[in-house]
Amino acid sequence: MTDQKINPDDLFPDERTLLPAIVQEALHGKVLMLGYMNREALRRTVETGRVTFYSRSRETLWTKGERSGHFLNLAEIRWDCDQDAFLILADPVGPTCHTGTDSCFDGRTLYRNNPEPPFETLFRLQKMIHARWSDNPETSYVAKLLTGPKGQLLKKLVEEAGETMAAVYEEQPEGIRSEMADLLFHLLVTMERAGIPWADVLDVLEKRFGKSGFKEKEGRPK
Repeated sequence: MTDQKINPDDLFPDERTLLPAIVQEALHGKVLMLGYMNREALRRTVETGRVTFYSRSRETLWTKGERSGHFLNLAEIRWDCDQDAFLILADPVGPTCHTGTDSCFDGRTLYRNNPEPPFETLFRLQKMIHARWSDNPETSYVAKLLTGPKGQLLKKLVEEAGETMAAVYEEQPEGIRSEMADLLFHLLVTMERAGIPWADVLDVLEKRFGKSGFKEKEGRPK
């Protein structure tokens, strides 16, 4: 969606003007990289749907992934309040960093005062569950749930939901946290087995914003 209050070209006084562009993963919010754009890079990004930058060292345009195939598919472009920087929301194809990591900032923590950010924990957990398809069900619990009888996974999902209900009923804060973590974990495994991407579930929730919960339920297919 383009903000009609400003012409993107107005952000660039001339062809030589470069603006920093921070790329953020559209689904999980992980910061992937920092690049620079001139007017032409912005135009090409919008036209092709693949994030394109201006290389200051080579003095030419370059599309991320043009050599590796690890493109950044454009989802949205935002600019900051001072109109001197971009935030690019993108869906990455493969790792973004040339070192092979998902982000150019992975493994390069200068200082940390808190545990891993929640969105990164969720992202890492989803990747781990997906990777378990190729593991031995005899030694991997997740692989067993993914490849074994479907009823086994569904039974476990119902079991975790019941334990969560019991913890909430008994008003046990520590138990509630633990059981909800178990329920979320098995829900993610179920989504993986059913082939339902996390983005699809969030898309359903997004479409329900601004609607009455009662009316929304009445409108669902029987």
